[in-house]
Amino acid sequence: MLAGIPGSHKTRIALNALVNMATPTLAFSTDSDQDTIASRLLAIGTRTPTAETEQWLRSEPERCRRALTQYDFVRWEFMPNPSLDDVWLSTYAYHETEGRWPEQIMVDIASDIGHDTGDEWGSLRDLMRQSKVLARETEAHVLLVHHCADSERTKRPCPRRSDIHGKVAAIPEVIVTCGVTNTGDLHVACVKNRHAKADADANNHFPMTLDAATSYVGDYVQPAPQHSYANWGGEDGWG
Repeated sequence: MLAGIPGSHKTRIALNALVNMATPTLAFSTDSDQDTIASRLLAIGTRTPTAETEQWLRSEPERCRRALTQYDFVRWEFMPNPSLDDVWLSTYAYHETEGRWPEQIMVDIASDIGHDTGDEWGSLRDLMRQSKVLARETEAHVLLVHHCADSERTKRPCPRRSDIHGKVAAIPEVIVTCGVTNTGDLHVACVKNRHAKADADANNHFPMTLDAATSYVGDYVQPAPQHSYANWGGEDGWG
């Protein structure tokens, strides 16, 4: 699970993860429509601001179509409020057409699944249980993108495990929370890991490289120190 408050770049992180893994994926995007995802993928691939790639979709649709074929390993579903049955049926349809299960299933945003029941928290708990069944039946990695509470008590920059909406942290194997500092820097924290160390209170958080304009997220590389050699060895610099 990847979780954060609204505006913490969850979808950007998830998109960059999908691009970097390049593995057959079934992705449910309830939070972003087709044009938003397409413009962000184009931005990531070309390091061009989304303000420009959004224009490309209208002015150069054929060029965009060709550029997006490099991401054909992801099959997208853009239903805004799919039910759990929709998730299962789409997964079975993937198997029917591809002859195999997806290696990864992503849901962005988890709380949008199953709202027709009228009980958001009950739907979330059902999704957690069904995600476990889905992972075991298909042997796919299931990635859920989820919200954290956005309140004064929520820890910043990275929320604690207890800040996750719906108290649904029991089932996921790994939970990473994300957030931005007062200066706009992106940080992530592992608040749960069944097989390694984790920090439930998110005291140990780590920076990531973020270029929001191009939707790029990557490993943080500390800038090299800048050395000045002015006037070294005399007035002319050579002694």
